[in-house]
Amino acid sequence: MTVRFTRILPLPFLWLLLCCHADARADAAVPSVRVVLGTNTPSAYSADKTSNSLGQSAELVRCVFAHLPFEVSLHVQPWRRVQQEVLTGASDGFFTAMSDPQVDQYAALTDPLVLEKWYWFSRSDTPRDANPIRLRSGTILGSQQQLWYELNGHSSTLSAQDLPQLIKLLLAGRIDVILADREHFIEAASALGVTAERYQAQFFRYVPLGVYLGREFLADNADFIAHFNQKIPLCVPEGFALNPREEAIIRQRVEPVVNRWLASPALAGVLAEYNQKRARLTDSHIQQRDHFWREAYRRADTESLDDMLAPTLMAELAQWYGEDATGYISEIIITGARGLNLAAVPYSSDYWQGDEAKFRQAVVQPAGQWFFDEVVFDSSTHRFQVQVSLPVMVAEAVAGVITVGVDIERVLHEVDG
Repeated sequence: MTVRFTRILPLPFLWLLLCCHADARADAAVPSVRVVLGTNTPSAYSADKTSNSLGQSAELVRCVFAHLPFEVSLHVQPWRRVQQEVLTGASDGFFTAMSDPQVDQYAALTDPLVLEKWYWFSRSDTPRDANPIRLRSGTILGSQQQLWYELNGHSSTLSAQDLPQLIKLLLAGRIDVILADREHFIEAASALGVTAERYQAQFFRYVPLGVYLGREFLADNADFIAHFNQKIPLCVPEGFALNPREEAIIRQRVEPVVNRWLASPALAGVLAEYNQKRARLTDSHIQQRDHFWREAYRRADTESLDDMLAPTLMAELAQWYGEDATGYISEIIITGARGLNLAAVPYSSDYWQGDEAKFRQAVVQPAGQWFFDEVVFDSSTHRFQVQVSLPVMVAEAVAGVITVGVDIERVLHEVDG
């Protein structure tokens, strides 16, 4: 199962106040339930410990609750106490948290609110081939990074109250590596006057964080998480997009493979044949075919799916997919000029791509330009994928679109590792 993934972005506070006020008026007549959530966000990324320093995670939580018939009360406490109070029923939940098998026994996690990019940060003189796990490490007391160390059997880490303290310990040689969100580290280092020349970064993984709600609370509010998840996009309207560096890395690694596919003699011939066959299809016919495909896909009726595709191109795609020794490519889709599938490995969930951004944006791209869609989180594999699309040119005209699903974490691991 894949879900569109959102990350926390700067939210204008005036907008938050206005949207929250509007929702409060709309729901004034609806009885509300108070939800008590714990958090330890003030201690995480800076030395600011004032009462109003809860940060953007708290503002996002408040925004989501403004769209629900619930009131929220936030309490700042040490991380272990936050969890203990949910376990005992003294509070209803806590945030922002990564998935924890132990917590799953007494609480349930919402969809992600925040996406962090974890990097290993070391001094600039640390050998690039050094294994970060074997280096002397430091973590923020009660942080998600400390939890990751514990879950993976690494307990010998030096703890500090906040990220600035850790950076000072790193530069003083007390520790050799810090596992931290990239944006948080850069912000804290900049505040300390630490220039980029004094440290180096190596990508580790993306980490989705959400809100844990206790089973006791959910027993009385069974649909709460479903309603909460529905409101998240209202507070984080933009999808998680790759930055220019990440896009450049993907293109550098994947483009040679894609160019070989585009040069296939079979591709141009199949596109010409099927574009001609489908030229007179009405919108109604396209919708009918798309519905038939979706039903066949739901039933795992591969014979019906294959009947709607180009067999020559399907055989070639299967070979391409199997020959990808890098492991970067997670899917390949080729559509004709109207966005209908010609081949897809593995099978896509829909037949018509013409109403999706990956097709609509790709067909208007100049030759050689790539369109990067939003990042998708596959909850079954816990991997992050981005679909990259570009036009397929035949006789200097757009004859179709090729879409390649790329395992972004694998690519970044290869580059930074």
